Amino acid sequence: MDFFVLFVMLCPSPTGSHTLQYYISMVSVAAPGLPQYSITAFVDDVMIGRYSSDTRDIETFVPVPEILSWHVRRKMEYAFHLEEEEKKGLEKVMVFSNMTYGSADIHVYQKKFICELDDDGSVGGYQEAAFDGESFATFDKEKGVFVPLTQKASDVIQQCANCDLYAKSDKFYMENYCIHDLKLYLPYLIKMLDKKVCPKVKISSLESDNNTKLHCCVYGFHPREVDVKWIKNGRDEIHSEEAPQILPNPDGTYQIRVSVGVTPEGGATYSCHIDHSSLNDTLVVPFLNDTKHRGVLYIIIPVFVAFVLLTAVLGVVLWRNRKDNRGITQSDSPIENV
Repeated sequence: MDFFVLFVMLCPSPTGSHTLQYYISMVSVAAPGLPQYSITAFVDDVMIGRYSSDTRDIETFVPVPEILSWHVRRKMEYAFHLEEEEKKGLEKVMVFSNMTYGSADIHVYQKKFICELDDDGSVGGYQEAAFDGESFATFDKEKGVFVPLTQKASDVIQQCANCDLYAKSDKFYMENYCIHDLKLYLPYLIKMLDKKVCPKVKISSLESDNNTKLHCCVYGFHPREVDVKWIKNGRDEIHSEEAPQILPNPDGTYQIRVSVGVTPEGGATYSCHIDHSSLNDTLVVPFLNDTKHRGVLYIIIPVFVAFVLLTAVLGVVLWRNRKDNRGITQSDSPIENV
């Protein structure tokens, strides 16, 4: 298995764990606005390029140094070959499933292929396939075999004469070619990968008869990894019943919303805690109940206004006293001088 690559400016070598990820999508019949075959490539969370059967070309999302243009051409040529191989694979899956490839019904095949390079030099990888939105099979890298996740997948793998060969090929690519390419790409992407943007936070709530839903919206941060949680009384974590998802923004940053349901308790405090690589310490944003918040404002404003009025009155009194004193002094002095 071999794919494509795209790049940015040359920089010092990065450190830490990094991944090279390929996401493949294929449909059984062409549809308007939907490429029949596509490959999208990421290094960590940075999208570096996409191949589409519509254009038969690679769309780059980062500048490509001229010195590596040969590599891009080689990847594009292999993408043509891979498209044909994946099409044959989808046809076999549909035949085993009593379906006709190219019929009016649209069926979708998806695959993700990931290799990982740790900062200690060790390598890892992961591969998973899905058919019509359902997990189909995974790849056991250590054993070098495909693991079916459905009965349909089990039937396909058992009747696949070349599956053992494909598995060995994928294992070799994952541990060698993919890691080689990842090492090749990293120096050109270090500035993008190391970009750190601090998160912004918005707290909101939705009240019902006997429950309050607290929302902590964290947005505009980079890189992708972030830990967001709700804490009660400064120490007890409140687990969310929903599975929060980190979503991309058009500007390359990310967003996430973590929501929890709480029962109002007198004296209880709630705060959203955010840990992110752009922050030196945990960012703690308290939830301020609107009613209490308005009460505080109402208390502060009258006291402040009263203070201002009192100061003004005292100023007028002092001014009048000074004026009266000056008037007495001016009228009495001539008599004293006489």
